Amino acid sequence: MEYSAEILKIVEGCMKMDKIKVYNYTQLLIKKLKENGEIRLAEKFEKIIASKSETNLKSLNMQTIYKVPVDSESRLPIADRLEPAEIEEMPVFLNKECKNEIDKFLEYYNNRNQIINNGINLPNTLIFFGPPGCGKSKLAEYISKKTELPLITTRLDGLISSYLGSTAKNIRAIFNYAQSVPCVLFLDEFDAIAKVRDDKNELGELKRIVNSLLQNIDSIQNGSIIIAATNHEKLLDPAVWRRFMFKINLQKPEYEVRFNIINKLVSNMNLKKEDIDIIAQLYEGFTGAELEQICNKVKMDAIIDKKEISLINFVEYYLRHKHIVIDNHKEKIKYLNNMNNKLFSGTNLARIFNYSKPYISQILKEDREGWKKNCQL
Repeated sequence: MEYSAEILKIVEGCMKMDKIKVYNYTQLLIKKLKENGEIRLAEKFEKIIASKSETNLKSLNMQTIYKVPVDSESRLPIADRLEPAEIEEMPVFLNKECKNEIDKFLEYYNNRNQIINNGINLPNTLIFFGPPGCGKSKLAEYISKKTELPLITTRLDGLISSYLGSTAKNIRAIFNYAQSVPCVLFLDEFDAIAKVRDDKNELGELKRIVNSLLQNIDSIQNGSIIIAATNHEKLLDPAVWRRFMFKINLQKPEYEVRFNIINKLVSNMNLKKEDIDIIAQLYEGFTGAELEQICNKVKMDAIIDKKEISLINFVEYYLRHKHIVIDNHKEKIKYLNNMNNKLFSGTNLARIFNYSKPYISQILKEDREGWKKNCQL
């Protein structure tokens, strides 16, 4: 049955007298019916929801339905909600292995009714790990956009209260929300709570909270997606890893990924593919977030200086980033060639500095001759 997952959750919500759950899953069912061209049936469900006499759901306003839980002490929200429509349609740039894993997850999700009808629990858990700035938050947004589920982001370090009992309440509250409202629940800074349970430095109560967290992850089987993210994967309890079917290792981008990121970021600039190739090679070891910052700073400098952006702007920014100050162009050419004579060959240097190849060759020849003289001394 194509809509079995939604119908089961609506029935479950009715049995528990959970109006919000009934409302949300009925809306999800209506959306799917319309997508499949079953407009008349969708309209019937809409009339039922609108009818106070039949369902008593009319009294529920959108603020009540979508309101995220609050901290039991401060009364401040413990999560942020972002609608798919608010997320910019952007490609994600991943290495081949990570892309294949994400594509496979989305394929499972898009065929969830078929999977569930065959008696298999839908895989709904992912964990992203790797250095900061490698796209964990952007990838969570991408999944939210592709699945058309709202993104609920909570930082687990923010859930930890001075009173551990309140921490347990906060965790229960955020998972109860995800159980009632189909969403992508993004648990950032996951290592803040999910540390190794036999750590002698941790209190017994915190260990019980970790166990509670694992049980809550296991309990989500309602169409919601759980994504955990950490920069410190070695701190995680081995039991935590077993909860996640998809383990996505987001490392600093390799050359091809850097090229694609930069190509996207400079798409409105007057740069050729050969320029982007040099930039991508030069910025080896930089994260996606750092590449975005660099491109934005180069753009801002160009706006203020009222000049067109060229390859040399990225080279000079790289030198500034490395705290290398060279004012003279000749010395700069010599330095770059000595730093990497393959990347900064005579041909590439001529391209970067907009000089003729013979002139660049002359500068490099002077540098080699000077080096020989120094060796003789």
